[in-house]
Amino acid sequence: MKLAMTLALVTLALCCSLASAQVCQSFLNVMETLFTGTLSSYEAAVEPFLPDADMKDAGIQLKRLVDTLPQKAKESILKLTDKIIRSPLCA
Repeated sequence: MKLAMTLALVTLALCCSLASAQVCQSFLNVMETLFTGTLSSYEAAVEPFLPDADMKDAGIQLKRLVDTLPQKAKESILKLTDKIIRSPLCA
């Protein structure tokens, strides 16, 4: 659950920064793929951002950790992410 909370807080920080009026759709696609896609679909989702080797390795490690979460936890994290994005606090 610590991983889930960490991911939720990172998402909150990225989605609700003062410099950002809207959430980048590509970021949301990467997040959704992280929680619902395969490893190869996740790698394909991040590839347009040209991650270096260390970033790719870290992303693979993160995806493998996320894949160990129960399905309900993954769904709840995505729901929380959506709720945060739609919150007046992120307007």
